[in-house]
Amino acid sequence: GLDPYVGIELEAFPMEPDGNGGWQSISTPGAMVYQVGPIADPHGLIDDILEAAVVAGLPVEAAHTEYDAPQLEFALHYDRALKAVDDIAVFKLMAQEIARSKGQHLTFLGKPFTERGGSGLHINMSMRNADGQNALVDHNSPYELSDTARWFIGGLLHHHEALSAIVAPTVNAYKRLRKGQMAGYWANWGLDHRFTTVRVSPERSLGTRLEYRQPDGAANPYLATAAMLTAGWLGVQNRIEPPAIETNDAIETASTDRATPENLGIALDALEADTEFVEAFGKMCVDNLLVIKRDEWAKYCAYTTDWEHKYYLPFL
Repeated sequence: GLDPYVGIELEAFPMEPDGNGGWQSISTPGAMVYQVGPIADPHGLIDDILEAAVVAGLPVEAAHTEYDAPQLEFALHYDRALKAVDDIAVFKLMAQEIARSKGQHLTFLGKPFTERGGSGLHINMSMRNADGQNALVDHNSPYELSDTARWFIGGLLHHHEALSAIVAPTVNAYKRLRKGQMAGYWANWGLDHRFTTVRVSPERSLGTRLEYRQPDGAANPYLATAAMLTAGWLGVQNRIEPPAIETNDAIETASTDRATPENLGIALDALEADTEFVEAFGKMCVDNLLVIKRDEWAKYCAYTTDWEHKYYLPFL
């Protein structure tokens, strides 16, 4: 009986040819977080993407650099869940096409650079009841969060490990989901805490929302959003209480020892083992995903990487 509303934020790195058939990060004269203009975006990629978004009718709410220049962030205005995901899927395709037309590549890969932060796909969710009110708010409850909000958080964290395989679906994703990153590594939640997996916004009105920070930019936004809503719905149905609110910095020390699986292979096992979530999400979909992604994981494990050449060949 609740209507989910979703707003999605995307992070990405613009790349340019490296002269050897590959890609490298574009060089910028200088940049700081939340910047626009030629110092941070010397090729005018943001402006071109925004102009195209206007023509396409895509509701971009914000566009700017992020912490690890030249990383960019785009946020689209929230809407009913399916419409919001449709918008972000079209936006991703459009933004990459604009970059390609400029001889660049815009990558949404979770961790394209070892020495820099990763790129997330942050899913902000709220729910409206039949009266159009935000079902996450209860001014008479702790933190002014309703039972629905609390149980929804409980469901997300209860199924944290299984969710990883869907919202972090690449080998690369698990290089972003580590300690010390502003990503959803720990199975924790907090009030306006950017080192938690579930960040509760400070607003307590129609704008109150839960920001789910585990997914990365390479995730399929349809599957990621559906997985988040499924886990939260299970939490509400089963009245799952979340753990205590995060009071540590959650950089190196958190209030829990539960975290994202170490790699894609372990995450896939966790997904298969979470039979309650699998049945609710759709067993046929999960079975297909497991076959495809286990093949991907096996190929990676058998592949000799550049790191191995650089680390071992000088000595062995």
